[in-house]
Amino acid sequence: MTRSFSLLALIVANLVPLAGVLFYGWNASLVLALFWVENLIIGAFNLVKMLILAARAMRLNELFLCFFFVLHYGLFCAAHGLLLWDLLDLGKIDSSVYFGDVGFGLLELFAEGATVLIGFINLHGSLIMIGILALSLSHLVSFIEHFILRGEIFSLTNRDMMARPYGQVLAMHAGLILGAVAIDKFGSTAALLAVIVGLKLLIDFMQHARRHKLNLKQTAQSS
Repeated sequence: MTRSFSLLALIVANLVPLAGVLFYGWNASLVLALFWVENLIIGAFNLVKMLILAARAMRLNELFLCFFFVLHYGLFCAAHGLLLWDLLDLGKIDSSVYFGDVGFGLLELFAEGATVLIGFINLHGSLIMIGILALSLSHLVSFIEHFILRGEIFSLTNRDMMARPYGQVLAMHAGLILGAVAIDKFGSTAALLAVIVGLKLLIDFMQHARRHKLNLKQTAQSS
């Protein structure tokens, strides 16, 4: 019974962009940007879980895993955000406008990724914030239901959490890139955008079922 709450929240959250496309004229840039931002939401919740698990373990190496996750996952999302911005042909990214001169290397890539996020929010305003709120609430429901109430906090480790987001995120990234290419070729039609949203919902549903079925087995084995 309780599992249905997170699944229902997931469906409702994905119906927000679908309704936006079908009834309110949401365009390709807004939809694809929203799904990219969801990667950041997934990473943020994963980091919160890792920090909680690190606090439970009370070991310094657990905090190092948290730092490594931020570094690796953050760079991964930043690189994809830059690629998506370029595919959508939204102009040049200038991180110095917001972050000054951060030099070169990793800091510059992080700054450019943050600039992409700010750029999408500035470009789409309250519309993208509605979508971000819906997706954030969906992940919050899943966090409470599965991590807290269903006991994942006692069965998962930070080594599990390091790799956990990548199955869903890699599928989403591949879908976003293919969607951007399809939109570039066929144009930003409502029908095509609705198909992209529908496929994304299907991926989310499958990943949700696989991930939490596995976690229930892990909880049963540990008890």
